[in-house]
Amino acid sequence: MQNQDTQTESQASDELVAAIENNPEEVALFVERLGLLNELIDVVELGMGAVDDEMIHSLAKTGTAFGEIADDAADPETVAGIKRLLAAVGDAEAADSKPLGAVGLLRAARDPEVKAGLGYLVALAAALGAQEEKDQSN
Repeated sequence: MQNQDTQTESQASDELVAAIENNPEEVALFVERLGLLNELIDVVELGMGAVDDEMIHSLAKTGTAFGEIADDAADPETVAGIKRLLAAVGDAEAADSKPLGAVGLLRAARDPEVKAGLGYLVALAAALGAQEEKDQSN
């Protein structure tokens, strides 16, 4: 039985040597990646040793906060508002804007698009104020 095991091991060794000889670049890449993997495992082990209960609690709170933000950001009205705001920023950046004084601002305020934009900004300011009141009452 032992002779058969030795023969099987020898055959496996011969196959391994042949594979290495036929694919030296792949073997070198594998060895390099294995070394990087070992280094990564060492770093993770060091990190796990340094983690305490307070850190885990803090990470959990941060994860919860990110979850709440993600819920708010996924709201269809929020998504639509952010898209609208980003599109407007892009359009404003592409526009040929010039400095305005008080008189120029009054003239611009007669433009229907400026009126619509100002109405949106006022609605945004009101919503921000209402949210601030909610946050303070909680």
